[in-house]
Amino acid sequence: MNHPIDPTALLPSGQSFHFWEKEQVYDRELHVSGKYGSDETGDGSLRAPYRSINRASAEAVAGTRVLIHAGEYRECVRVQHGGESPERMVSFEAAGDGDVVIKATEVAEGFSPSTEYRLNFRRKDDDADEGQEPIIWEHTFDTEIFHGYNPFGLINALHDKSWLHYSRTERESNLAPFFLRRGMVYVDGKPLRQVELYSHLGRETGTYWVEENGLKVHFRMPDNGSPEGHLIEISCREQCFTTAKPFLSYIKVKGLTMVQAANGAPDPQVGALSCNRGHHWIIEDNIIRNANTVAIDIGMGCWGYKRLPDQKIGYAVLRRNQIYDSGVGGILGLYAGYTLVEDNVIARTGWQRMEYGWESGALKFHDCVDSLFRRNIFRETYGCEGLWLDCNNVNDRVTQNLFLNMHCPHGMILMECNRLGEVLIDNNIFWNAKLYYDYNAPGKGNGTINIDSSEWNEPFAMHVPVGDAIYGLGTDDLRVVNNLICNTDGYGYAQDVVRGRMAGGRGGTSRNSTVVNNVFYDCRSGAIRLPTHDNTFDGNYYSRMPQGFLLLAYPAPSAQLDLSAWQRFEHMDENGGYAAFRIKIDDEALTMTIQKDQKRIPWDQRETVGYSSMHKVMADEKVRTDYFGNEIDGWRMPGPFDITEDEVTISIDPRKL
Repeated sequence: MNHPIDPTALLPSGQSFHFWEKEQVYDRELHVSGKYGSDETGDGSLRAPYRSINRASAEAVAGTRVLIHAGEYRECVRVQHGGESPERMVSFEAAGDGDVVIKATEVAEGFSPSTEYRLNFRRKDDDADEGQEPIIWEHTFDTEIFHGYNPFGLINALHDKSWLHYSRTERESNLAPFFLRRGMVYVDGKPLRQVELYSHLGRETGTYWVEENGLKVHFRMPDNGSPEGHLIEISCREQCFTTAKPFLSYIKVKGLTMVQAANGAPDPQVGALSCNRGHHWIIEDNIIRNANTVAIDIGMGCWGYKRLPDQKIGYAVLRRNQIYDSGVGGILGLYAGYTLVEDNVIARTGWQRMEYGWESGALKFHDCVDSLFRRNIFRETYGCEGLWLDCNNVNDRVTQNLFLNMHCPHGMILMECNRLGEVLIDNNIFWNAKLYYDYNAPGKGNGTINIDSSEWNEPFAMHVPVGDAIYGLGTDDLRVVNNLICNTDGYGYAQDVVRGRMAGGRGGTSRNSTVVNNVFYDCRSGAIRLPTHDNTFDGNYYSRMPQGFLLLAYPAPSAQLDLSAWQRFEHMDENGGYAAFRIKIDDEALTMTIQKDQKRIPWDQRETVGYSSMHKVMADEKVRTDYFGNEIDGWRMPGPFDITEDEVTISIDPRKL
């Protein structure tokens, strides 16, 4: 495929992202049908398809396309052979005649009342849920379904638990998710919630508890009733799609639905769909739901693996996928460079609340270079970041993305210890970054987490509250341009230094970043918080700000400034200003409404009323597009839109479908 130069694909270096895809040539097709096929008598033809995807995988080599017909496949696909080149790939695709669903569960049958254990052996467990008499059932597993991997006998935490910092974690509940079992129980497709003790089943319906040997489960139905007439499914496989051995490459996975993987917490990173250290994968148009921990892993997979001579890592394309309800991470990647992530939706990530493993996020990459993240929707995270680039990420671009409704330990975007070159964050929308840590919270009732005030690593200078949109941790050379940053409990843009993380002879300084032409709206702690003034700010506009919304922590004493002091004493935002308007987002319809704010009391005579009243600013030299990909040269409106009306409703769905 020849790709003309796309200005939304220009990286900070000025060079375009390298699109390696070419038109694939397939000289053989194999068909699979779980409804009509046979692994014994089938030959893979349309008239005589195989029954299992793994049977076709055994024959699929470079230049083979496996077409999978509608049905439910309870297997873990293990690809046997990779492709040879962008033209000669191995492809596993939905045939187009209905949903193809790969499940990591089996149907459970045979239930009896649970009578062996006591509910009220502890005083605090005396109160049953809502005054109901708990009706608890038990099921003994048929061990034949596990095939050597019993997720109910394994805890979530894998071999690298060094980052949990047991002694620094104040509340035991912060560590509890790591020591629960990986296996899950589903009722009519929806997961029950695992509890630590049998007695906790009396507190809440829709829960389950696993015996110590991992061979029996006790559970309460969501309605406190009987499992009769319901579909009960039990986890039995770690993954839905991977390879039989590592390093298989040039593989395409398209149009499949993968659900209910019983994988463990990183590190290593083991996704429901795993590239298993292969390179040049195309993963597009798939749906992944209810992974116990991670939906997709790309790149190296584990810190402990040796890097082989001439080993290629990365070069993945992830496009138009939908990822829902992953317990820890949506897409995780180690050394996952040269990667394209576009037009995906990643929603409701982090329900396991394993942030103390520090490998969580709707998307988290390490050591990622020359990569492009565009037109994605990151929404509803619980205890994890939206997009986290951790250490040594350089020449990446994050553009045209929508970030919605997140409880993040740090920020909707976290840039950690990136010091080797520029990362560009432009033309994104950030909406509703919620308070997560609260040092004064009792730990219940308000959705926040109370933690040890020393935090997990002393060099990390955490601030209160969080709920930031963009947070830099020991990161230099960020370029933050033409974003719309709205409705934050914390700051719109914040940085901290890292005294203890040394690389290349120095720790993170949080200097030399450029923050220009952004619009900050209703940032309740403030718009900007910095450890040092050695950064560049200009052309930013502010609306509905608290007093002292521009914070400089050093040199002491710290200073909280308004715009006039920011301009006079720091010579920042000399082309910036105030504007009075209101913004509302319909997060289901994905629309934004902008209106005048006639009731707003002006900060000074320079404040104007209406979004369109903001003065145009000179376009940043590295950003030639707006949120919708339209090219803009010369003078432009601050923020991601070229809007000239004051009363307008627009679509903010960035995806190119």
